[in-house]
Amino acid sequence: MEAYRASKTIARAVNRDGWVCLDCSRRLRTTNNSRPSNEAISRSFRTSAHAKWAHHGTQRPFSTFKPALDSVRRAPKLPETPARTRFAPSPTGYLHIGGLRTALFSYLLAKRTGGQFLLRIEDTDQKRLVPDAEKRLYEDLQWAGLQWDEGPQVGGPHGPYKQSERREIYQKHAHELLEGGAAYRCFCTPQKSGQAQIAYVTSGCYQDCALLPPEQSLDRAEEKRESFTVRLKLPADRKKREYRDLVYGKIIPHGKIIPLRRSTATGASEDPDSAVDAADTILLKSDGTPTYHFANVVDDHLMNITHVIRGTEWMASTPLHYDLYRAFGWSPPEFAHVGLLVDENKAKLSKRNTDLAMDVCSMREENGVLPESLINYLALLGWSNPLPNDLYTMDGLIKNFDLKFTKGNTMARTEKLWYLQKQHVARLCDEVRQTGKKESLAPVAAQMSWVILARWPAILQSERFKTGLDLLYFCVDVLLADSKSYQNPKQYVERNRYLIEFDPSQVPRLDLDERSETVQTIVKDFLVSDFQRPTAHQRDTAVSDERDISLWFDDISARIHDGIQHQVLETTMTDALAQQMTAREGRSPFTNEVLGSIATVKDSPALSIDENQATSNLQKVWTAAVMRYLRGNLSYGLPGPSIGTVMALLGYKECCRRLGVKADDGKGW
Repeated sequence: MEAYRASKTIARAVNRDGWVCLDCSRRLRTTNNSRPSNEAISRSFRTSAHAKWAHHGTQRPFSTFKPALDSVRRAPKLPETPARTRFAPSPTGYLHIGGLRTALFSYLLAKRTGGQFLLRIEDTDQKRLVPDAEKRLYEDLQWAGLQWDEGPQVGGPHGPYKQSERREIYQKHAHELLEGGAAYRCFCTPQKSGQAQIAYVTSGCYQDCALLPPEQSLDRAEEKRESFTVRLKLPADRKKREYRDLVYGKIIPHGKIIPLRRSTATGASEDPDSAVDAADTILLKSDGTPTYHFANVVDDHLMNITHVIRGTEWMASTPLHYDLYRAFGWSPPEFAHVGLLVDENKAKLSKRNTDLAMDVCSMREENGVLPESLINYLALLGWSNPLPNDLYTMDGLIKNFDLKFTKGNTMARTEKLWYLQKQHVARLCDEVRQTGKKESLAPVAAQMSWVILARWPAILQSERFKTGLDLLYFCVDVLLADSKSYQNPKQYVERNRYLIEFDPSQVPRLDLDERSETVQTIVKDFLVSDFQRPTAHQRDTAVSDERDISLWFDDISARIHDGIQHQVLETTMTDALAQQMTAREGRSPFTNEVLGSIATVKDSPALSIDENQATSNLQKVWTAAVMRYLRGNLSYGLPGPSIGTVMALLGYKECCRRLGVKADDGKGW
């Protein structure tokens, strides 16, 4: 009965999302009047009959039973042929994360289907261009890993890829529309008063220029040199138009199914449909430059774009774009409109309502966001992730991407970004520990170094860090030692500030009662004792194998912890117990040879069971007090890596300096 219930639940998931069985690659979709038999479901999902399904925030099913994920996967919503997509920003400002998300979706679709991703610069509005916006755009996209296949800097067969360099192409296509009767020259100029103003505002034309005979229109334009614009004639059947969107389905501009409103006019009209098609849209301005919509459609067709992914703010322009494709006799591409990014108050995301700068350059330079983290974060905003795990690399996104987007706007929470950033840094640290190659952590370490140098400019003059490279390697070691706490460089440097610079005023006052003097004695004796520690040369030799290069402080940390425990035992053990151990072993129990051969002193065969228990309890009390003293004086009592790791990273001399003990020049960890 349990298996039967599970099968019914899986069948509902199959009906809703169109899943497939990976065992037989058979699509399991049903109609409203039929459903697969229980036997068929059990056979297709034989490894997941007991799977428990639940609903996540995006109303997608997921399983807590891992074999179910291996056996069942949602059928991807993808085109059957390679897709040619494009990202076409206007350099009137810096790249916003919303724009980067649109570019990412277009890039993923192209790579998922084996197609091409194009970059086109739409710079027809020369008055609004920001001087360095185009340069930063290239840098932002390349930093994020979105390298275009065709476009500026790389070229391609459909160039030029900047609209300011395609003026003749637009004029040629505008002339084609004029010759075919789908467009007309409008000789109207802006009016500021009277009936002409009302007509101009409501229709854009107050002289019925569309009714001018072609010969008269051409004569006024070429012989009389009158200024004119080129306008698109509205189609006669515009109220019967309907379009398909890959996200929202059927679109009817004048109907009840996702009605759209667009207008170039702002005046009122008694016609209820005047808000949709009040004015014949201008295609070419009086100076010969194209408008955005005209250039956009011409370029998408000539560059063979098959799929356009853009924000829902452009849905209202879809009817106009379809009118243009129809006027030319071209087949339009597939459109997918994704929701806007909003804050918790459902306001459009901007710098005013968030603690982050919204342009990509500022996010990486001021907030220390990593490209892997930002790409992962943006991909999950509006895309229905088919897997329960949200951690993705670019390769993982390409492998799993499809066109299943959520409808409506998407709430963007920065907490999710920092969570993913923490997970990605931990992943990079794990890779370094496995391979020994620290290059993958270099970008994170570099960001840390910049924060450190900005906060402590004189740090490179200290004995610990003589060069910037020393500081960079130190940052890598800190990341490896505390790999699960990183969110951004400022937060991380603040968390681990005691590893970089020492401020005695931040050392907490420790209340160790009568144990204080003994604890200090233990620490001092440990630092000046002959406890066997590898020298710097021995350490370098021991870690010469590249696979172990990230583990040097782990070995030293273990030695420090053992040495402290042995020193605790030597200092606090009663004379009678020490004499008993000496008599039984025939030598002192505190030599390096003996201590090194005993993993834990409490398990020494030289002691009885009762003596072992007493020794263990005593050792725990004093070790805890020593560790508390060391953490307070070395790391301000703050949480972090083990005290042995802290001491290994600080180095022998720095530990002695902070603890008020004269360092022995011939010693080191």
